[in-house]
Amino acid sequence: MGTEHKVVKYDPNTEAFQMRAQWKKQENCRQQWFERWSWLLEERKQALAQADAIRQEASAATRSQIAIKPDEGKSLKPVPLTSTGVIGWLASRPDCRLEIYTSWCAKPRLRLPDAWDDPNYMGKNKK
Repeated sequence: MGTEHKVVKYDPNTEAFQMRAQWKKQENCRQQWFERWSWLLEERKQALAQADAIRQEASAATRSQIAIKPDEGKSLKPVPLTSTGVIGWLASRPDCRLEIYTSWCAKPRLRLPDAWDDPNYMGKNKK
């Protein structure tokens, strides 16, 4: 019977007092932030202005340097007369081939030795 719980009473005056104290703390923190850190806002404005100026310079410089790549003369015509009319003929052209590199697998892979053939597999040494 010693485990009686005390019921917490709700006091609206205490709640209002605590709420006003919390608001006052928040207002004090806001004022302290502006006193201590408001210079960061001006620094941020300056940094953004400098970044915009650099972006505009870079975009103006790249616009003048953009060159249109001339057409290399690749053509897909004439299409050969096949049963489907499309499949397989494009890769046969030297300017449209897909494999431009050699095979990456120069040597065939070696077969790994079977673990059962290893005499030391079970920890037994043959001497």
